[in-house]
Amino acid sequence: MVAGRHIEALEARVKAIIKQSAELKRRVALLETRLLESHTRLVKQAAEAKQWEKERDWLRGRLKHILGELELIELDGARDQDINRGGKP
Repeated sequence: MVAGRHIEALEARVKAIIKQSAELKRRVALLETRLLESHTRLVKQAAEAKQWEKERDWLRGRLKHILGELELIELDGARDQDINRGGKP
């Protein structure tokens, strides 16, 4: 019968579509999981970068302070040498 074969063909097509739909749902779930993991890593990296920036700024300030103190020490040392040579303070 032609009608029977026609129904079997339709059933086969419906089963293939259902199978394809299930596979697409599985892939979407996998991609959503990967996207969430990527987002989580990105947030963590952004927080780490911000912390590194704070540490870098602190270190830069500390080095400026130390260099300023060294400059004062050098000026005092040069002044002391001038005084020892008979120069004016």
